[in-house]
Amino acid sequence: MSKRNGRPVEALKVFAPVCTRFATNDVKLDAACAAYNKAVLAMPFMQEWIDAARAEPEELEELDVEF
Repeated sequence: MSKRNGRPVEALKVFAPVCTRFATNDVKLDAACAAYNKAVLAMPFMQEWIDAARAEPEELEELDVEF
């Protein structure tokens, strides 16, 4: 995993959401890609992001409008 000063490089954060799409869409990955994907999803910043997303309500009243 690419790190600078013990922290993940910023580019990793740009591509990290793709890892969630691989998981959500059940994309079959080769062993190396699957290991990378798993490592990214286990990173603290990703766990915080995923936990925050799960805590959001399914629907937002202010977005519930009729056209």
